Amino acid sequence: MQTSRTKLLFCAVFVLGGAIAAQQVAPVQVVPKPQDDNVGRSIDAPSVSFHRERRQELMRRIGSGVIVVRSAAAIESYERFHQSHNFLYLTGIEEADAALILIPQTQEEILVVPPPNRFKEQWDGPMLRPGEKGQEQTGIAAVVPGSARTLVQRLQEALERCGDDKSLWCEHAPEERGAMSRDNLERYQEQWRRDPLDGRQDRNQHLVAALTKLVPEATIRDASPHLDAMRTIKQAEELRVLRYAAELACKGIAEAMKAVRPGQREYELAAVADYCFKRHGAQGIGYMPIVGSGPNGCVLHHWRNDRRMSTGELVVMDFAPSVHGYVADVTRTFPVGGKFSQAQRKLVQDVYDAQQAIFAELRPGVSLTKLSGIASKLLVERGYKPGVNILHGPCHHLGMAVHDVSQDGSILRPGMYITVEPGAYLVDEGMGCRIEDCVLVTEDGYELLSKGCPSTPDEIEALMQKHGLAEAPRGER
Repeated sequence: MQTSRTKLLFCAVFVLGGAIAAQQVAPVQVVPKPQDDNVGRSIDAPSVSFHRERRQELMRRIGSGVIVVRSAAAIESYERFHQSHNFLYLTGIEEADAALILIPQTQEEILVVPPPNRFKEQWDGPMLRPGEKGQEQTGIAAVVPGSARTLVQRLQEALERCGDDKSLWCEHAPEERGAMSRDNLERYQEQWRRDPLDGRQDRNQHLVAALTKLVPEATIRDASPHLDAMRTIKQAEELRVLRYAAELACKGIAEAMKAVRPGQREYELAAVADYCFKRHGAQGIGYMPIVGSGPNGCVLHHWRNDRRMSTGELVVMDFAPSVHGYVADVTRTFPVGGKFSQAQRKLVQDVYDAQQAIFAELRPGVSLTKLSGIASKLLVERGYKPGVNILHGPCHHLGMAVHDVSQDGSILRPGMYITVEPGAYLVDEGMGCRIEDCVLVTEDGYELLSKGCPSTPDEIEALMQKHGLAEAPRGER
């Protein structure tokens, strides 16, 4: 009898305890996550045949003499090596301290690479080997060992084989690498040149001066205009990579939109997008992330990204990846909290309408100046003032650099790849807006490459209600 009472008491306590526990511990709520079937997705770099065709085109344009294009120098810091844009364009090779020699008259292609170095390979990985292995990897007929000292001798030997024209062609324009662009390089180098405590020259300028002295029998000529002209019109292999870069830019910004929460720092949104870029095969970023919330949205290249965001503010997010040396450039403007105020909605809609007005006129033969005027006219009609609210033009060239080089690029031609990015900035109200997309000029109009991320207020609000890859708690921190 005692045993039965004990069993009954135990059962009662067990049941009661279970009931209490059930009241204290809420059931786990499973939140559906977005399906992402593209984890680990990537895209191949431009092919060996593409780079060979680019070398042949450069020799065709120049016609005679000897051409030399150097790779970027080895870096002294613990960061990723970034190849010189033009060397990458002609070879597809990410090898430091190399040089490409082309002889148009004989159609010779010679790649000079540093001799094998076991110590360097132990720390940095395999180097490009001279001989047959290097030839198979690069598609260049002659891959030979050498250094800066022996390069001069090889150039002199090449000049002897090139006929009567003793022109030695090299780049005179500043060397671009990674996130560098010609416009910034020229501006800052002029500033350094005038600084009596600095006075540095660009590496290409040093090369011109050195070749003038060390190869006096040659006439030093500028290959930069020819390379600029080639890079102005994008080839099919480049467009394949550029389309993918634009797609990734849209994915990253869309995920940042879904992840934004009051109380976050601006750099958290950059981290979400960067994660998305690299999750899908990007090797790096096309330029510094620009995440401007509230008043920072009126700072065109806001790079600090350290402000804490609050409900009711607008965020201008301008960020894109680098894929095999090619970059996108995409910007969207969205609200912290997921809902636009009436004033914010008007601002974003006005800028969107200005972009659509540009698209309506975008075709071969139209000038960038005309497109800029179209955007400004509409924004002025909506009450915005040039120099006060309208602070930049709406278009620039895009490709290996975010502000890419161009030759005669003010009039649109098929194959040009540009941005369309009108903006309006209300400093007194503490909010700005920019909407930027990547556009290919086609034979009869344009192709929008960055269409994977919404731009209109209604579409943005709808997207921001969805779950994303980077879930964050809702509500103030």
